[in-house]
Amino acid sequence: MTTILHICDWYHPIGGAEKLLFDTLKLLEDEGHTNIVAYNDNPNQKPSGLRPEYACTGLESWEYHNPKNIVSAKRAIKAVEKIIKKHSPDICHIHNFQNSYVTEYLISRMPCVRSIHDPRLYCFTNWKLLPDRSICPYPLGEDCITQGCITKSRLPQTGFESNARWVLRNFEVHKKMSVLIAESRRQIECMLDNGFQPEQIAWLPNFTPVRSEQEVEQFLQEHFNPKEKIVLFVGRASYEKGAQVLLDACQYLKSKCKVVIIAAGPLLGEIRLQASKYAGLVEVIPGLSYEETRKYYARSSIVIIPSVWLENFCLVGLEAFENKKPVIGSRIGGIQDWLKEPETGWFFEPGNAQSLAEKIDLAMANPERLQEMGKAAYERVRKYYNSGVYIARLLEIYQRGIKAYKKGNC
Repeated sequence: MTTILHICDWYHPIGGAEKLLFDTLKLLEDEGHTNIVAYNDNPNQKPSGLRPEYACTGLESWEYHNPKNIVSAKRAIKAVEKIIKKHSPDICHIHNFQNSYVTEYLISRMPCVRSIHDPRLYCFTNWKLLPDRSICPYPLGEDCITQGCITKSRLPQTGFESNARWVLRNFEVHKKMSVLIAESRRQIECMLDNGFQPEQIAWLPNFTPVRSEQEVEQFLQEHFNPKEKIVLFVGRASYEKGAQVLLDACQYLKSKCKVVIIAAGPLLGEIRLQASKYAGLVEVIPGLSYEETRKYYARSSIVIIPSVWLENFCLVGLEAFENKKPVIGSRIGGIQDWLKEPETGWFFEPGNAQSLAEKIDLAMANPERLQEMGKAAYERVRKYYNSGVYIARLLEIYQRGIKAYKKGNC
């Protein structure tokens, strides 16, 4: 059995990456492995009590240009060192985490693998979106200046510029990481474009726990009412997730349906304001627990994923599939790996609200077809994105990391 040290910034179920982390921890423990978790000390985060857990001050910071935060980031190394001495983990799995000082220490101290959930590792502005909000096709480098994402000014004009040198430092440190976990083929392309080597990259698509078909059917019978015709969005209330595209699509809808948006995040107020223009058509619900959200998956006719950035994967899609719901998704990023048109849903062109409305109308006009798509979606997630496939690949990746570390220290 393996003992794994997990390092993360958020140890709280606020999004897909965090839900994947908690599902992974449970999966490993169900298989007899031991987890230790070190997470960023934050008043909004509390230990679960299910495993050894350590809140470390300064483990993560979002303003590395602040000298005080740099000192704190380096001090976090001592806290991590104590954890390693106490538990002697076989490997460290780094999740969402940007402290290059701690990362540099870890890769020199023990075998490490790193999950890449978003472009922050190789993008100064986090989401690979240019100032005009189009998708950036360039790797980290001079184009970041020529495209206007940052400037050459000695006096930084934005927080992104202030943090630029530390993004570069994190970028260079990860060039030394023996194994980087990518979630989709499009993400692998981005990593290769940014100079990471093929031998560094391990492909590990997301998974979601899959209930038996009997359980899913029973849940649907309890909650699904075909007369409701709910169009569902679940995701972060931030620009890149595209809730605004779904709201723009409302002006073009011809079918009678209800749009439900379950979201939490910085743009929740703006989403509510935009939704107020469509009173009676749109309901905005602040973030719910997964179990409560699952009831809305069950109630929905179809799930919408209108992302406008290069989604690494998007776990919401698998959650929809597990609840026998087809998806209408942007033809973008990792969504193209798991959404198969026309078997399990439809694509629309990213940002095109009229195209999205047309696909929603198509879906609402074909309830029997939606049922068949839902069945195909369930079979797809059951076959390719289940816990058995995921844990086997993950353990292989851990062994790959351990072997690479031993080889480098012979």
